[in-house]
Amino acid sequence: MKKQICLAVALLLLSIAPATVAHANDMDIRPYMGVGMGAFGIEYSDSAISQRKTTFGGFVKGGADIGDYFGLELRLGTTTKASKDYAAGTLGAAAGTFKANASYFFSYLAKLQVPASDELKPYALIGGTTANFKTTNSSTGLSSSKAKTGFSYGFGIDYNLGNQFSVSGEWMQYWTNVNLGTSYAPAPGTNPKAKIWGAVAALDYHF
Repeated sequence: MKKQICLAVALLLLSIAPATVAHANDMDIRPYMGVGMGAFGIEYSDSAISQRKTTFGGFVKGGADIGDYFGLELRLGTTTKASKDYAAGTLGAAAGTFKANASYFFSYLAKLQVPASDELKPYALIGGTTANFKTTNSSTGLSSSKAKTGFSYGFGIDYNLGNQFSVSGEWMQYWTNVNLGTSYAPAPGTNPKAKIWGAVAALDYHF
């Protein structure tokens, strides 16, 4: 179901793009680019362990506001590794550390925004994220890495600083219980799933 939703969003973005180009002279299109950094939740669970850790991450982004209420945005980012120590017999015969991170993630998002004033603009995001989820198990020496796609949504608020700059704060759920597949086996458990979320501050430059 998540794949179908992400495909539908991607097709929607692709269908909007030609119309945007064709009517660029008639529409209020305001491109921007920026960078965001903050806390990212990297969560992994299977039948043997459940790990929820927060780490540092960031992304670069580019997009365009279309009129006052709509927009499109692309993001490319990464996170540092989140780790947790386990007693002997959990990850393997010996005690060990389990590390997880998104070595990269690529998000394609539609944006709905409602200006509250000349400076403040709350917004919501919906779309999909393709990420490479990587884990390592020091107890067994095993590691796994797999790229998967999940449904993404979030919300935030943007503040116009003037001089073509703005700052924003947001929360974003990039993945929710994405199944990593039976071949993904860094830990002794089965049914591996992952979540990724982010709470970040961003700085944008508007052209």
